[in-house]
Amino acid sequence: MGVLSLLLRVGIGGPPMLQDDSRKSGKQNCDGTNPPFDLLDLRSSGAHQSVILVADDEALIRNLVTLLMQQEGHLVLSAANGHEGLELSRQYPGSIELVITDVQMPRLNGTDLCAHLLEERPGIRVLVMSGADMSEIVSQNVDLPFLPKPFDPEALKARVRAILAAPVQPPMHLLPSDIRP
Repeated sequence: MGVLSLLLRVGIGGPPMLQDDSRKSGKQNCDGTNPPFDLLDLRSSGAHQSVILVADDEALIRNLVTLLMQQEGHLVLSAANGHEGLELSRQYPGSIELVITDVQMPRLNGTDLCAHLLEERPGIRVLVMSGADMSEIVSQNVDLPFLPKPFDPEALKARVRAILAAPVQPPMHLLPSDIRP
């Protein structure tokens, strides 16, 4: 599995593009990377267990989670914040089985990202992470699977396997924070 980089084409319109930094092709950009390809190409990019959207504003955590999930055989869509995650989800034409997100992020926090995704993609599974204590999650009246940071890589893998193996629950309805009572 390779590394996928999200390229948002700000100001020029069009959908976000992903760049597969591991593809071996004859064409390369001037910086040595491969040219971006459309999200539609991902559906036929080979066998994978599940599609997972990872949203975390901490690049180190995001890259670690992405790598661990790729090692488990998943196709990973990676976003630097909730807004990018939502846009990436809207552009991806296939099924996304799981979103792994940080709770506290700029532009659109993880809880609000989950609220939008659960509305737009009923049946998507969710795992939220945070370096804050569990009371932060409880205070938002959110009953979502939670993984505290820092986490052991094996604990993350086991948690993801358990979430994906569990039956799909009836759609959960969360209210984005801007309309929560």
